[in-house]
Amino acid sequence: MPNTRIFRKINTVETKLIENTFNTISADLSLILEDLKNLLYILINESITQKDYPSIYLITDEQQKLFNNSNITSRIYAAGLYFGFLKKGDFYFSIEGVAYLYKKGIFTGFNRVFLNESGEKSFLYGNNILKRMVRKSPNTLKEKDFLVIFNNFDEILGLGISRVDNETLSNLKPDDIFAINIKDKGQYLRKKQ
Repeated sequence: MPNTRIFRKINTVETKLIENTFNTISADLSLILEDLKNLLYILINESITQKDYPSIYLITDEQQKLFNNSNITSRIYAAGLYFGFLKKGDFYFSIEGVAYLYKKGIFTGFNRVFLNESGEKSFLYGNNILKRMVRKSPNTLKEKDFLVIFNNFDEILGLGISRVDNETLSNLKPDDIFAINIKDKGQYLRKKQ
């Protein structure tokens, strides 16, 4: 049976796709791609299904040495830190990728939204964020801002896009949508195994 999996460093086309996404989110974010691109690998399943998109992994120098010294790359299903995936010419961050960048001080300037306990539960079930779920939001909020969503314990729950700005926020009713859920940690539990 021929090998249907490819695990390799990202090429120039894939780098450009990731760079386009980085530029869309923030010019500051695109500056760090130069440092990261030598650590990014792609896993492609050639017998691809509709929901099996090429995955991007952040691989340490030590892990790269292991790959170079053995013939295991054809048997890799995942390695390092799952950073995101490519779909229809766009790069989508994983929550792990965002958490990695946040810990490195990259996303600290981004709009952070803190949810209350009921908001956390609802968000992790895949729901959008309603006004009544928000414990704290930024003073500089604009519509369509990229948001990093946190719980009461400052743990990253996921990513969102704001539907309101600070001027319209006061006019929202408790059950009006504050932000759209892009990705949440609960997706892993809801995903069909």
